[in-house]
Amino acid sequence: MCYCPTNRLKFPWLKLLFSSVIFIVSQHNYADTPDMSNLTDNPDRVVVSMLLKGEKIDDNLNSVVIPLKQAGRLFMIEAKINEQEGNLIFDTGATELVLNRTYFRKYSSYEKQAGGGITGSMSKVYGTILKKIDVSGFFYNQVAADLADLGHIEDKRGVKILGLFGVKMIDNLEVIFDAAHSELRLNRVDEDGNRLDPEANNMQYEFTQKLDTRCNFMMIRGRINDKELYFCLDTGAEINVLSNNIPKKAMGTVLISRRSNLGGSKSGSVEALYGTMKQFEFGNYQFGSMGTVIIDLSSMCEAYGCSIDGMLGYDFWQKGVFCFNYRKKEISFNVVKGDLK
Repeated sequence: MCYCPTNRLKFPWLKLLFSSVIFIVSQHNYADTPDMSNLTDNPDRVVVSMLLKGEKIDDNLNSVVIPLKQAGRLFMIEAKINEQEGNLIFDTGATELVLNRTYFRKYSSYEKQAGGGITGSMSKVYGTILKKIDVSGFFYNQVAADLADLGHIEDKRGVKILGLFGVKMIDNLEVIFDAAHSELRLNRVDEDGNRLDPEANNMQYEFTQKLDTRCNFMMIRGRINDKELYFCLDTGAEINVLSNNIPKKAMGTVLISRRSNLGGSKSGSVEALYGTMKQFEFGNYQFGSMGTVIIDLSSMCEAYGCSIDGMLGYDFWQKGVFCFNYRKKEISFNVVKGDLK
């Protein structure tokens, strides 16, 4: 999934690239909007406190392991937002916390800059402020969130989706993402990105690379057939994505199996080619065969304000255990042995 609620042009579209499901942020009816007094002066401020569930603040709790649930190729974590209990999609392709308006339509809100998607659709965007979120013992206080209609994801997956758990929720933590074993570990870090509890995870990683955090996303430099390309790390993407403008030398390595139109109506559809990416390399390691879709990413690049050649999704994350540290601007990983083909 990709969602970019920055002060630049936004494109709140989800699943367009990955499962032919689209979300466009809907207009809000201010007649149903309650008092705005709960909004803070700085709506983007996020303060993280770590508590034991139902107990007082525990300053010694520096790490938590969160079981991941799966709905198709989506990874979810259980959460409680005020009195609402449900699932948040773990989505590093979203810059913020994004809430499903189905459950939060009566919350105070404020209008943000209009957003648009890859098909050119435009709509208004609204945000709100949450007092507290409980994610397996991590309590987030005074959290800014965007509001969007996510009912189509619920309908397709048959699960309750409270929203998307984006980069803003982990940018001051060390995150260990083990998709193959359905586990997410969150570690508190100091201002330099060093783990407060050195015993929380003693895994030694085979590869450590630079993490590019421009445009409020996590990006890395990968290679296909010796051509260097920029990729967004997207835990909410159900399939890898390549731009149709990547060099021919790189494109020639992708085995195309079929083509399709994404987006529904002919006027708003985007042509996509589906295939297999065979020569992706990152950290001097060949990742083997991975499913991919090839589309025009020019609108998305314009919205990001920087060039992006693709996104790494489900097949990529299944290849190993990944640790990303936003403050250190590093990503480390171990490849699952016997998994590469």
